Amino acid sequence: MKQERKYTECTRCTKEGRGRRWLVIYGLISGLGLAAAAALTVWVDPFFQYHKPLTWFPYLVDHQVNMNPGLAKNMEYDSILLGSSMTVNFNTDWFAQEMGLTTQKLSYNGAYPKDQSNIMEIAFDAGGEKITDVFLGIDETTYSADINETKFPIPEYLYDGFRLNDVQYIWNKDVLLNYILRPLADPKDKSDWNMIYEPWWQDEHYQKALVLMYYEPAEEAEAYVEPETYNAAIEKNLTANICPFIEAHPDTTFHIFYPPYSILYWYDALRQQELDAALEKYRYITERLLAYDNVKVYFFQNQEEIICNLNNYADYTHYHGSICRYMVECFKNGQHRVTTENLAGELSVLEELTKTYDYEAIWDDWYN
Repeated sequence: MKQERKYTECTRCTKEGRGRRWLVIYGLISGLGLAAAAALTVWVDPFFQYHKPLTWFPYLVDHQVNMNPGLAKNMEYDSILLGSSMTVNFNTDWFAQEMGLTTQKLSYNGAYPKDQSNIMEIAFDAGGEKITDVFLGIDETTYSADINETKFPIPEYLYDGFRLNDVQYIWNKDVLLNYILRPLADPKDKSDWNMIYEPWWQDEHYQKALVLMYYEPAEEAEAYVEPETYNAAIEKNLTANICPFIEAHPDTTFHIFYPPYSILYWYDALRQQELDAALEKYRYITERLLAYDNVKVYFFQNQEEIICNLNNYADYTHYHGSICRYMVECFKNGQHRVTTENLAGELSVLEELTKTYDYEAIWDDWYN
């Protein structure tokens, strides 16, 4: 009996010893795996949190919210391009060709003023006074939002500069699979650095027929929107999110521009009885920003040859890259720049065009 008990105890000890050994081995393998994954992520750094891109790696740059902070921290540039999807069709080479600038695109689709503030804070902290020019596209619809509203939730661990919470980045399955292993397996999908975040539309998608096929006029509103309805909210946004950077960097030139939405956008504004309010937004924002000596404002909304030609558009607001190229040329030569002296006249041109335009004729000859 004693021998049997001793044999049983030895067997149990042996099993426990094996279990402990397997736990140790499993722990070592897991630890090595985690260390390898972290090292690979830090080395490749697909979100550019720690260093500039590796010259040989086929980076896929397609996630604005996750990638813009790293681009702002570690890329080399002397100017930045900010704005919504109205800015993604810009080729940053054009800024070099026309103005001698090394420009970093930091667009956010549907961007709110807070989005611009978030990324400017990072860019100016990283680039300081090396940033000579900021190109900011303003969509008047977003400037009456809450001052803390962003289009998408912000991953704070990529924005705050605090390294201890980077575990959410360096041990992230999506980062490893989709932004390291997938580009290595299929490098032909790598991004063009000059055209990051470019839309999927090709040249053949910019045509009137397709714009009208997917466009649905806004519902007609019964109530008229008073012109100054949004001014108080706009003032809060400018004060909180935009003007502090203009004031803090007087040697940086801020090129503010209003993207040219198509005439269909203004058809919606009329149907919703918001045209006068939209015009007032432009007036208020422009006069507020022109109070600074380091601000230049460009107004493209009243360019009839652009906005009334639906073959320039892929939908009722998004325009072809050739329009972006034209705007860069205007930034250089000053064409379509507005001042306190000519602002009223430029707005009256837009008002006259939008209130007298023959909208029904748009559909008369659908395919021309």
